[in-house]
Amino acid sequence: MASFALAALAIASPAAAFETIHRDGFDFPANHASPLGTNLDGVVDYSTSYNFIDAMKQSRGWITQDTTGSGVFDTGDEACLDLDARGYLRSLAPVAANPGCDTPSYNAVATLFSFGDFGGHYPGGRYVVTYDGSATISYFFAAHRNVALSTPGRDVLDVDSATGGWMMRFDAIDSGNPPRNIHVWMPGYDEHRGPGQLFHPDFLSLIRRNKVLRFMDWMQTNNSTQQDFAHRPHLDDVRWTEGGGVPLEMMVELSNRTDADPWFNMPHRATDDYITQFAQSVKRLLQRNRRVYVEYSNEVWNGQFGQGAYVESMGTAEYGNIGSGFDRRLNWHGERTAQMCDLWKAAWGADAARVTCVLGAQAANAYTQEQSADCPLWSTGAPCSAHGITAIAIAPYFGGYMDGPSTAATIETWSPDTLFAEIANGGQLAGGPAGGALAEARGWIAAQHAAAVARNLHLVTYEGGQHLVGILGIENNTTIEALFTGANRDARMGAAYATHLDDWRAGGGELFMNFTSSSGYGKFGSWGAVEYLDEPSTPKQNALLDFITANPCWWAGCAD
Repeated sequence: MASFALAALAIASPAAAFETIHRDGFDFPANHASPLGTNLDGVVDYSTSYNFIDAMKQSRGWITQDTTGSGVFDTGDEACLDLDARGYLRSLAPVAANPGCDTPSYNAVATLFSFGDFGGHYPGGRYVVTYDGSATISYFFAAHRNVALSTPGRDVLDVDSATGGWMMRFDAIDSGNPPRNIHVWMPGYDEHRGPGQLFHPDFLSLIRRNKVLRFMDWMQTNNSTQQDFAHRPHLDDVRWTEGGGVPLEMMVELSNRTDADPWFNMPHRATDDYITQFAQSVKRLLQRNRRVYVEYSNEVWNGQFGQGAYVESMGTAEYGNIGSGFDRRLNWHGERTAQMCDLWKAAWGADAARVTCVLGAQAANAYTQEQSADCPLWSTGAPCSAHGITAIAIAPYFGGYMDGPSTAATIETWSPDTLFAEIANGGQLAGGPAGGALAEARGWIAAQHAAAVARNLHLVTYEGGQHLVGILGIENNTTIEALFTGANRDARMGAAYATHLDDWRAGGGELFMNFTSSSGYGKFGSWGAVEYLDEPSTPKQNALLDFITANPCWWAGCAD
C-alpha cells in the first residue's frame, strides 16, 4: 500500500479547482484581487472543520483504555506506549523503562473522530479504513463495521454522523507486523481517490475567496516546542493534531491549490538552520506566482503564551537589565524578527521580493510597534525595520472590553439590542470606550497606521473581527455566553463586520486577516466566520464575501 507521503508529493494540483473572474482580458482566480485573508482553525479532532480527506490526520492522540470489568475510558498511560518514529503503535506492551510504566493499567488503545459535533454537521455515510500490518480493531459510537464489505487491512464503516463522533480501538496488535500507514477515507473517497484529493471539498469551498491563508494554528505556534528542522512534522506522521501540527508540504500544497499566499509563523525556539531550511523548502514547493508572508511566533507581547516569557528571557540575556522586562521583550522580538527576515530573504535569493516579512504588534498599544521596529537595545543591528520587514501586523478586534468580571453584572442584563447599540455607538456600559466597540478599534488603527507610516511600513492585520468572549470565570456565565454566541449569529453582526472592514480601509489598512475561517461557538468564543462547513451562509461570512466583491484590493502590488 502506497504511503500517504509519497502519494501526496506525487500528485499534481487539480486544474480549475475554483471559480475565476475575468478582468482586463484575462481570467484570474476568484481571490486574485481579494483584500482579505483568513486564519485557519487548529487541526484538532474536535474542530468543526474537517480539512482532510484522510480523517486519520485529524484524529485525537492515542488514549489508553482498560476494557476489563466496567472499563476505564482513559487510564492516562500515554507515556507508556510503544510507538515508532511516526507515532504508530508497535505493540500494546508498555515501554517498562519509561517512568511510571512498570505496572500500567491499559489493555487497549483508541483514538477519536469527533469533528466538534453532535448534530450531524460532518459527513456521514461510508468510510473506508485502510492499513498495512495486522491488528484487531473495533469501532464504537457512530461507526459500525460493515462486515460484508470489509476485508483484512480494509475496514468499511457505516457512520451515522447525526449521533455524534466515533472511536477506533486497537484491541490486539501483531508486534511482528504492527498496523501502519493507517488512513481513514471520508465518504466518497478511498485508497484510490483519496490521496489525489487531499483536502475536503467543503473546506476548500469555504476558503476559496481568501488571498492569504495564515497557518498559525495549523503550526501549533503558541507554546511551540519546535526547534530543530529534523523534528518538524512529517507527511507520514500518524496524525497532525500533535507534535507541531501540519507538515509544511501540506500547507504549501493547500496554498497552491487555492491560489493563495501562505502566511507562516516561525516557532519562537526555531534555530537559524530550521528557519533557513523551512524557507528553502517553501521556495522549492510554492508556485512561482505566489508570495509568502512570514512572522516570528505569535503575540509575543501576550503573557498568556509561553513564547512571551521566552523572548523576554532572551532579551534579558542579551541586553542585561536595561529598561523594563517588557521593553527587553519587545526589542528582542524585533531583533529576532529581523534575523528571521534576513534568513528568509537570503534563502530566496533573486526571489526575495516575494517574501513579505511582518512584525506583530499589540493593536491597542502602538508602543509595541515602536519598540519592536526601532529596537534601540540591539546595539549592532537597529533599527529592526531596516532588515527587510515590510509590514506591521495587528489584531484590531472589537468588543474585547466586555469580557471580564468588572462588566459582567451589567452585561448579563442586556438584550441583543443593547449589545449591538454598545458595539455601534457605545454609551451602554459605564467606563466603556467613547463611541463604542467599533470606535475603539478605529482609534487603534489610526495610531498604528501613523506609527507604521513614520517607519515606511505597511499596516496589515494578522487577526481581526469580533472579540465577544468571557474570561476570568465569566466564560462560565451561561447568560453572557448565550448573549455573545447569539450575537455572532445575528444579522447585525454582519453589519458590524461591514462597518469594521470599511473603517479598516479608511484608516489606511491593507490586507485584513479574519480570525477565523470556521469554528464552533461556545463559552470560549465564537471565532468562526461559520460554525460548520455545511452551513456556509452566515452573517459574518456573507459580510466578508460582500466586502471582497465590493473592494478589490486597493494597495500597490496587491494584484500583481
